[in-house]
Amino acid sequence: MQALPIGEQHFATIRQKNLLYVDKTAYIFDLLEESSYNFLSRPRRFGKSLLVSTLKEIFLGNQHLFKGLFIENKIQWIAHPIVHLDCSKIGFKEIGLTQALTKELEKIANSYQLSLQNEGVSGKFKELIEKLHQKTGLGVVILIDEYDKPITEYLESGETALSQREILKSFYSIVKGSSEYIRFFFLTGISRFSKVSLFSELNHLHDLTFHPRFAAICGYTPIELEQYFGDRLEKAAQENQLQPDLLKEEVQKWYNGYSWDTKTRLYNPFSILNFFSTYTFSNYWFESGTPTFLVKLLKKDFQFDLENMEVPMTAFNSYAIDEIEPTALLFQAGYLTIKQKTPFNNYVLDYPNQEVKDSMLQHLFNAYTEKKTNSTLTEKLIKAVQQHNFELLVETINTLFAAIPNLIFLQHKEAYYHSILFIAFKLAGFYIGAEVNQAIGRLDAVLTYQNRVYILEFKLDQSAEAALQQIKSKNYALAYENQEKQIFLVGINFNSKLKKVDDWKIG
Repeated sequence: MQALPIGEQHFATIRQKNLLYVDKTAYIFDLLEESSYNFLSRPRRFGKSLLVSTLKEIFLGNQHLFKGLFIENKIQWIAHPIVHLDCSKIGFKEIGLTQALTKELEKIANSYQLSLQNEGVSGKFKELIEKLHQKTGLGVVILIDEYDKPITEYLESGETALSQREILKSFYSIVKGSSEYIRFFFLTGISRFSKVSLFSELNHLHDLTFHPRFAAICGYTPIELEQYFGDRLEKAAQENQLQPDLLKEEVQKWYNGYSWDTKTRLYNPFSILNFFSTYTFSNYWFESGTPTFLVKLLKKDFQFDLENMEVPMTAFNSYAIDEIEPTALLFQAGYLTIKQKTPFNNYVLDYPNQEVKDSMLQHLFNAYTEKKTNSTLTEKLIKAVQQHNFELLVETINTLFAAIPNLIFLQHKEAYYHSILFIAFKLAGFYIGAEVNQAIGRLDAVLTYQNRVYILEFKLDQSAEAALQQIKSKNYALAYENQEKQIFLVGINFNSKLKKVDDWKIG
């Protein structure tokens, strides 16, 4: 078996060391034939940097690195001058974005025995492109990876993010006017900022993000998983004492599910490589970067039910730094993906897989309670529902609330109680819907377990009877009749002074 390229993003190193490489050069060949100015948005650790590195070696003319790959004999191998920037590694935090860009441009110029005389980053960028073209007589290839890192790193500080955006806007302003000197331009990132800001300077880019032909240019398809990891799938089945088919189902459940065209479902490369290194199911991708800022945004708006969210296509196109919409950011960052397209051309977003769902729920729980998930409480919650034991259920809920620090306990917000219960039930593995819409009203929650349906209505500083009467008066149970399930109407009242459930009733 070839060694795995864990943490390795340089194509040349992977090929020289004979590490495993999933051949994506057929997509690159199509890309080179189709467009010269391109943008691709994908989540972190999804293969963007490796794709950029592969493009760099192609335009350096290093045909020997592509022996046996699709593109080996499909193109002319000509060494072009290259401007390659990885904005996540230029040191903008330490020396400032302007100085960091200036330093990188001058370093590239020096590597071609050139000196830059112009002032300002845009002036130096324009001068570098023109001088590279003049020196070689060839079009310049510009490869910029993680272009938005200097902005997304400061999203919590809106003013800094906006100032970073203005610097980048000035930097990219010369690209369109320098087209006569440019052979190929490729930009990657997580986010696509609104066209009235940064992308107004790059409105000629071909956005590959949702292009069906390039849906699998990053990430692993099920076919690629079988082709390149077949021997490791067998080994993983043995290590986990599972039949091969069951092992594949588990791998799919944990790491597959990402989609940008509603059809192609992709595995996360980072998670897959780490899984086949350890043969242990774990949260590899999510734990490599905690979404602290996103979780804060969600908590601020009491947004905790992220499954089956229907949004218009416009939600994907962009977002503004000063008006961040969490749903768009969740999708672009990889915490949600496209599940399906509706007849009305809207899109349904959901967690891509078990890895992301479990981890996000744990982070939400930690954010709402400032406590880590408690396996004992989870086990009691499962036992209470399985045994239809409401005394144990209420006892467990009150134990959960009692552990929440007073300083963060939002006593007078009913939504706070809802959110914690919803997340706790989800972590316990139950199917629960929050704020369920019906023609006659909105249910607080519906919990389904085997042949039982629990319709839950919550009240704050009122009574369980008032909650129960609302369920009955609005006939919330009607939608669940004729399903051959037992229906239980449950009224629950939270006491804000005592921070507990002080009254509950089943009808």
